[in-house]
Amino acid sequence: MYTLIFMSSRGNLVRQQAISRGHVLLFWIVIFILFFGVIGGLGYGFYLKQQVSVSKKDLQASREEIKGLVRAKHQAELELVAINEEMKDIRHMAEQIQQTLGIFGQGGGNNDLTSVPDEMEERVDIQEEKVDVAIDTHERQQPLTPTSLKQEIQPLYNYVSAYSIGLDGYPSILPVKLQKTNGEKYGFWYSSGFGQRVHPLTKRREFHRGLDIKTRSGVPVIAAADGTTVKVGRNGLLGNTVEISHETSQFKTLYAHLKGYASGLKVGQKVARGQIIGYVGNTGRSTGAHLHYGVYDISNEKWVNPTAHIFDQQPMFSQ
Repeated sequence: MYTLIFMSSRGNLVRQQAISRGHVLLFWIVIFILFFGVIGGLGYGFYLKQQVSVSKKDLQASREEIKGLVRAKHQAELELVAINEEMKDIRHMAEQIQQTLGIFGQGGGNNDLTSVPDEMEERVDIQEEKVDVAIDTHERQQPLTPTSLKQEIQPLYNYVSAYSIGLDGYPSILPVKLQKTNGEKYGFWYSSGFGQRVHPLTKRREFHRGLDIKTRSGVPVIAAADGTTVKVGRNGLLGNTVEISHETSQFKTLYAHLKGYASGLKVGQKVARGQIIGYVGNTGRSTGAHLHYGVYDISNEKWVNPTAHIFDQQPMFSQ
């Protein structure tokens, strides 16, 4: 048994309180529990703080990883766009090379390059051989990529692009637009060639200075090359005519017996190869709708055979 004595500060009041051993023991138990409770709480709080810190670090690491993935995705998208652009350039180069190497005509037959000037053919063959060798060598060294492929065909493309400027001024295509709006083609044939013939109306033997292209009336007539119109109007027996001077190649082309002219066409106008300049007709001294097409060599001052200047010249008879 224990006795607790409570005394006031003035000493005039004294109070005693008897406490048993059980109460004392209970008191110390409570103190012990409170002490370890506080210690445990502090420890648990520190543990939670540590866990939050670790979670924040993990979250930050995850965010950085996600940012890295986003950056990688963005970089991949940029590279894909760059590859697509390079492939577009390569396709454009291929189309330009294909066009310049001979797919100029639209006459319905196979594209025949037998009429291509020998000098041009030899130069292009040399360039093609150089590119083929470069590509073969590159493929043995490392895989071919769009960038490397573009680099390998660049020399040929540069040469063809530069040379095509001259070709645009060289009469090289069938001077009638055969493609219909529905995708079909008008038929045509050569009703009278270049050279000596018996005229179908006069029955006299004479020299025919052009090529008669027989097709339907109203079929568009197109410029055979880039140039400048030097005549648009009536020309006696030839009827409605258009003459174009091609300064680059030193040729002049003649289109006669036209039904009419392209809207707004006038003398001194610049025209591009393939541009519509008129329509097949039957004006002047003519036995039916056709185009009289002539090619004049300005340097040598003489008319030449137009078939030598039509790369795709096989007639197509169906209409």
